[in-house]
Amino acid sequence: MENYRGRYTSTQHKVKGVALISVLVTGILVAVAIAGLYYILLRTFGTSERVRVYTSTKEAAVGGVNYVVSQIKSGVFDTMIDGNCPSGGQTDANNCCEITTRYRLSGDSEYTNKIRVCLSGYSPPPGEQISGVAYSRFSATGGGYIYSIVSEAEGPRGSMARIEAVYMR
Repeated sequence: MENYRGRYTSTQHKVKGVALISVLVTGILVAVAIAGLYYILLRTFGTSERVRVYTSTKEAAVGGVNYVVSQIKSGVFDTMIDGNCPSGGQTDANNCCEITTRYRLSGDSEYTNKIRVCLSGYSPPPGEQISGVAYSRFSATGGGYIYSIVSEAEGPRGSMARIEAVYMR
């Protein structure tokens, strides 16, 4: 046992903080590598673009209808019940709102998609009890509202696609 104690010294090692510095340098290198990979993915796949990219004008018009339907489902257009558009403006005489979005055709410049959303009426959702006409209340779930959606996408060389849809929430 004395042999093992003979090699023991009470002095501490002179190298301090090497582990901390190496961990910090490694962390910075990993962060730079992840940021570079993120930048490359955004540039090559175009995932950071706010302007949607479609292959045809008709597909852009359908995309406008799908966009409005997703907004209706999320409750953005519930303000139309009070006569207000989601953007804060008033609805017109037909209880309609205008929305303009931008889109791009692949490899081309930007074009506009004008979407007209009208609150057409109310019908009790299927499965709910129908009470008297004068006393019928709106659904507590926000269902039963009927929206008319017209999407007109303008394209290159004066082309245009128009999609009309009716959606009941």
